[in-house]
Amino acid sequence: MTLRRLDSSPQLDGPAHPSPAGPGSSGRWLGTRAAGLVLLALLVPAHRLWAVQILLVALLLILPGEILLRALRVPGRAITSFPAYVPCASLAVLTGTGLAVDLVGPLAGVSAPLRAAPLLAGLEAACAVLLAFSVKAPADTAIPWRVLRPPGLAMLPLVLPLLAAAGALRLNAGHSAAVALIAVCACLLVFVAVLAYAPWLDPAVLATVSYAIGLAMLWSFSLRGDLVYGYDISDEYYVLRQTVTTGIWHLAHPGDAYGAMLSTTVLPATLHAVAGVPEVLVFTVVYPAITALIPVAVFWLARRVISVRWAFAAAAFILTQAAFGQELPAIARQEIALVFFVALVAALLDRRLRRYPQWALAAVFAAALTVSHYSTTYLALSMIGLTLALQWGLSWFRQVPRVSGAFAVAFVVTLAGAASWYGPVTHSASNLSQFVQSAEEQGFNLLPNRVAGEGIVAAYLQGNTSATMSAAQYAQAVHQEYAKDKPYVTPLRDASQPGYALQDSAAPAPPVRSGLGSSVFTTGQVIVQQLEYLLAAVGALMLTLRRRVPVLARQVGLFSLATVLLLVLTRLSGTIAAAYNGERAVLQSMVVLVIAACWPLSHLEVRPRRWLPAVAAAFAAGLTVMFIGGSGLAGALLGGGTATNLANRGEDYERFYMTAPELAAARWLGATVQPGQLVYADRYAQLPLIAMTGIGRGLMLDVTPMTLDQHAWVYASTTNVVDGRGRAQFDGDDVVYVFPSLFLRDNYDLVYTDGSSEVFHR
Repeated sequence: MTLRRLDSSPQLDGPAHPSPAGPGSSGRWLGTRAAGLVLLALLVPAHRLWAVQILLVALLLILPGEILLRALRVPGRAITSFPAYVPCASLAVLTGTGLAVDLVGPLAGVSAPLRAAPLLAGLEAACAVLLAFSVKAPADTAIPWRVLRPPGLAMLPLVLPLLAAAGALRLNAGHSAAVALIAVCACLLVFVAVLAYAPWLDPAVLATVSYAIGLAMLWSFSLRGDLVYGYDISDEYYVLRQTVTTGIWHLAHPGDAYGAMLSTTVLPATLHAVAGVPEVLVFTVVYPAITALIPVAVFWLARRVISVRWAFAAAAFILTQAAFGQELPAIARQEIALVFFVALVAALLDRRLRRYPQWALAAVFAAALTVSHYSTTYLALSMIGLTLALQWGLSWFRQVPRVSGAFAVAFVVTLAGAASWYGPVTHSASNLSQFVQSAEEQGFNLLPNRVAGEGIVAAYLQGNTSATMSAAQYAQAVHQEYAKDKPYVTPLRDASQPGYALQDSAAPAPPVRSGLGSSVFTTGQVIVQQLEYLLAAVGALMLTLRRRVPVLARQVGLFSLATVLLLVLTRLSGTIAAAYNGERAVLQSMVVLVIAACWPLSHLEVRPRRWLPAVAAAFAAGLTVMFIGGSGLAGALLGGGTATNLANRGEDYERFYMTAPELAAARWLGATVQPGQLVYADRYAQLPLIAMTGIGRGLMLDVTPMTLDQHAWVYASTTNVVDGRGRAQFDGDDVVYVFPSLFLRDNYDLVYTDGSSEVFHR
């Protein structure tokens, strides 16, 4: 591995120059890509072999995208400056062809179009058409892949995700967290070392390290459990399973935002059918492998504006976010949407692209984003729209265009796509209707969790987090709500007896080994995070208002300033925060903000050298603190509990980890319960039912004596049965209580048990 100084940022403020090519280069390119399509068709019949599955996934993520980019006349040098264009374009092709086959198949007499043969035929036909459009593509569309070839030793960091996967699987088997802990510690060591030596490392090495650490963190969570890990993905898995079972996806999904997204239906069904990857592995292995491109994409995007040292620091920002490693693997639709969002941002800010290829690429990624995730689309639409407004205002006293054509195209396509797809096409805009209704009833709802006597700054730092409610308050309030809004529920007469009154419990919290150390670390983490936001705001203002700033940097500043304003609104408003999880909004915003945050630091490199080591060391220390906190190492070292990637216990484990016995009990209940019967499960127990039965949309989540119907089915998970805890949420407040096992055993029949999960009925 060669160390050389690479501190200067590339000059990317103009379109690419044509690349020389030999007379037969176009014919050779067409021939090799046609051969790739033939190879794809030959491999599909053997896709039950895992080695073939890996090869097919690689082909599917490279070949269609490369063909599409050439058909759109995207210069090869633009692709090598942002290699993520290729897999993102491939995902767009797979999504588009899958949807086309799904809609056209029934018209051609194919009752189950989402099967291997129809999907392969559709993909081959689409790629053939794109190849035909590529015949007369100019020579500069050839991709010089050799530029991206990393040194041999650069592949060593890819051991990290394999180690993390081994740690997760060992935890699943009941072993200790030793291997998982070693994997996270190894990621930390590599993270710190590469931060220190980034200026002397090849960009390909830095990109590989970013990908390896990102994938290790993602797999450490996604591979936990006997099915999938997390809340949303349980519903998404059921939707995918139904799509695969029926072999068709229907447009109409009234009130069903999960089923209306192609990222949870058509796209994973295509990967499953063509590549042969099992449905669950599409979500737990393939999607995280795609999501790990996000920090890599941020690195290449930042390289357009800042030096290699700070471009890697920008990617490191993403890796330190807890929402990246822990939350994204639990939300499949947002994994894909964020990948499309990063590609869209890259296309909008790509000065190497000529006008029409840039507009076409922006339109493709904007459309793909729209059909992948509604909340990511709404935030992207707001960011782009506000950027257009800010640019128009700034153009009156700075030399910037009144309107950026690519931004305008992306805004129009996203707005039109969202209005049509969520409205008349799928009828799935219930979440937007709920937001409008909430806004009309509550208004802005400034810092709703601010208590009497609490300062505004303290309330802001606390954010829109959930408060707690006692079991007695919850039991009384939820009983009144049921009596008013759910008169069809008839509780038993004995439910009001004092002996069955709901009692308080507490979420599991391992002891803190060092109270002072834990307090200091938590405070330091908050300080570092707020300094990151402050630095991003300062960088955005500098890029926007300074006179001598390149056009590309000015656009980054405008985009970042719009993002900062939206983030502040999300932080302050309970109404907005309820519509879109605040941590995930921050993660999406960081795609742009990290560049603005690192730009002032990169600018220091032109000043005397004595400033740089101290600033770089302080910055690296802050990122290290955030990585230790976000990876779960802080809890493992200082006590107080950690996330599921490093433990087989704790609140996170009890809420999101699903075991085989729980899934078997849920499957039995789903096959036994009759339509119209009421099924109850608390927030601990709901995930297996959602994943196995799809009952989630009509599930009753309040398991209390006064809310249980006399003929109810009650599903109890391991946490309910073994640990004796129940969990609920009422009016945004969290409740942890003693599970009413005594009431259930006294008044209901135990109709299913496997020792760790139970089902009651009468």
